[in-house]
Amino acid sequence: MAEARPTMRAVRYESYGGGPDGLKHVDIPVPAPKKGEVLLKLEATSINPVDWKTQKGMLRPIFPAKFPHIPGTDVGGEVVEVGPAVEKFKPGDKVVALLDHFKGGGFGEFAVAKESLMVARPPEVSAPEGAGLPVAGLTALQALTQAAGVKLDGSGPPKNILITAASGGVGHYASLGADEVLDYKTPEGSTLKSPSDKKYDFVVHCAHAFPWSVFEPNLSERGKVIDITPSFGSMMTFALKKLTFSKKQLAPLLLTAKGENLEFLVKLVKEGKLKTAIDSTYPLSQVKDAWEKSISGHATGKQSMTVLQRVPPLQVAEEKLMRVVRYDSYGGGAAGLKHVKVPVPEPKNDKVLLKLEAVTINPVDWKIQSGMLRSFLPPKFPLHTWSGSSFCELWYANNSSCDVAGEVVEVGPGVENFKPGDKVVAYLSISNGGGFAEFAIANESLTVARPPEVSAPEGAGLPVAGLTALQALTQAAGVKLDGSGPLKNILITAASGGVGHFAVQLAKLGNTHVTATCGARNIDFVKSLGADEVLDYKTPEGAALKSPSGKKYDFVVHCAHAFPWSVFKPNLSEYSKVIDLTPGISTMTTSALKKLTFSKKQLEPLLLTPKGENLEFLVKLAKEGKIKTAIDSKYPLSKAEDAWAKSMSGHATGKIIVEP
Repeated sequence: MAEARPTMRAVRYESYGGGPDGLKHVDIPVPAPKKGEVLLKLEATSINPVDWKTQKGMLRPIFPAKFPHIPGTDVGGEVVEVGPAVEKFKPGDKVVALLDHFKGGGFGEFAVAKESLMVARPPEVSAPEGAGLPVAGLTALQALTQAAGVKLDGSGPPKNILITAASGGVGHYASLGADEVLDYKTPEGSTLKSPSDKKYDFVVHCAHAFPWSVFEPNLSERGKVIDITPSFGSMMTFALKKLTFSKKQLAPLLLTAKGENLEFLVKLVKEGKLKTAIDSTYPLSQVKDAWEKSISGHATGKQSMTVLQRVPPLQVAEEKLMRVVRYDSYGGGAAGLKHVKVPVPEPKNDKVLLKLEAVTINPVDWKIQSGMLRSFLPPKFPLHTWSGSSFCELWYANNSSCDVAGEVVEVGPGVENFKPGDKVVAYLSISNGGGFAEFAIANESLTVARPPEVSAPEGAGLPVAGLTALQALTQAAGVKLDGSGPLKNILITAASGGVGHFAVQLAKLGNTHVTATCGARNIDFVKSLGADEVLDYKTPEGAALKSPSGKKYDFVVHCAHAFPWSVFKPNLSEYSKVIDLTPGISTMTTSALKKLTFSKKQLEPLLLTPKGENLEFLVKLAKEGKIKTAIDSKYPLSKAEDAWAKSMSGHATGKIIVEP
């Protein structure tokens, strides 16, 4: 293990909510830069609304911050240490950087930044000016150049553009030099009507939600609203406009940060073509005042914080290495996996270090590698493959598989429930390490004791697949696992797979009649799990999902690939629901349409929310013999490629195990 590093001052919060009072001043170790990273001594950090929205829990479906969390992503500072493979920077360089939102780190004296999202800061650009650029400037640039097609060299046809909340962080970068300005509190401003009666070709919408009815009369024939703070209402409107092929569109914008774009913005500031308006500056000791000012919504331009204290030079000891498997780019399948050695991670607050004994693969792992989930999960490379990366944990980092079982070898500060030597099952945090390795870090809150009756492979099969099945049945379908409640007719597709085989077993603990689909070779297996009826999906009846006994389904736990709604609809009871565990764009649009039309038959995408108490419940059921993990095959870590290929083939029955 590495020797202890010097400590630094930082500000963090430890749970959702609390506002400024939830921010705590702490002393923590200075982080160490890894491959492709640099350590910065921070000189200025700016606050974005997404920082306090994350703390408030408003973005919980997308950004579930790990606790404790140090906020702040937009920084200016000086390089003090570089990690392996860093080529463009050296100690002493002045820079502007965008930190990873999920890791944060800007509210500290030091922070680690990726070389790819860091650019040189010339003397003409101060640290506060530079720190204002990353999120706000990049969002404005992407909205105007990519979404609206504006050419910043002045060429191209004229475009009439409306920018709302133009005095704020994003807005002021998008709009300084406005031709017309509206007071949003006046009748004209609240209706967004142009003083010159122009119709808008594009709206860069930086304010809170406006109903579509306000935008529509002000748009040109093919006008588009670019919503940079999309809400559920925005997504519904977006889906509806796409579904109806409307000429007037609403497009939610999600920032895709690129180093070259940040470099372009810094160049514009250097040349005086762009300015960062600084509303106020606070020392780190008064961060609560800065946080409160941002929450108030009354800042003009950007707020920044300065960090003043110096820290002694850093000395880093040689670290113990471990074997891991990772990939370096999208695509490549099993051949894209690489065997490398990396430092053994260290457990921090409320974390435990595990020596892994068994790991399972979930389809989402290779879907991320193939780029199928790029819109939701654009990982940074190299990626140490992450098993079980649910949409609730949208995160990109460095190692493979979240479903693990092993032995605790070290505990971090604040850990109360575990000690070295304990056997456990864990759902790993993607931000701290992955399962295709000899060791991994787990959050205490998502780690549970593994009794002798449950083997490591059996336990490792439970987290993603078991938790997903449990959530679908108990929360989405309302099945009571004590057998009480009214009878429910349930269809489970792909019932011989990871989620499906747990879903059949759990459903039969309740008052249910279960119809299941699978391939012909697995019919007897699925019957042995307790299914009342089993369909071969390759037969005409199976392809039509028709119950052999003529029953209509109250709920469908859909674990297979996409089916058109027309296949489900005739098989559903009057008030029914399809629970889609692998939702795509078509699922989202159908779901929105069913909600908008108040249909009795609904389609609901399910996004896993892992909870420690639910994992503990599953382990208890496994101990009691009420559910079993079906193990398709086992592979050593040295043959991870074979396990990967088997999962990609789609022919596994139950779970595929990798043993480090």
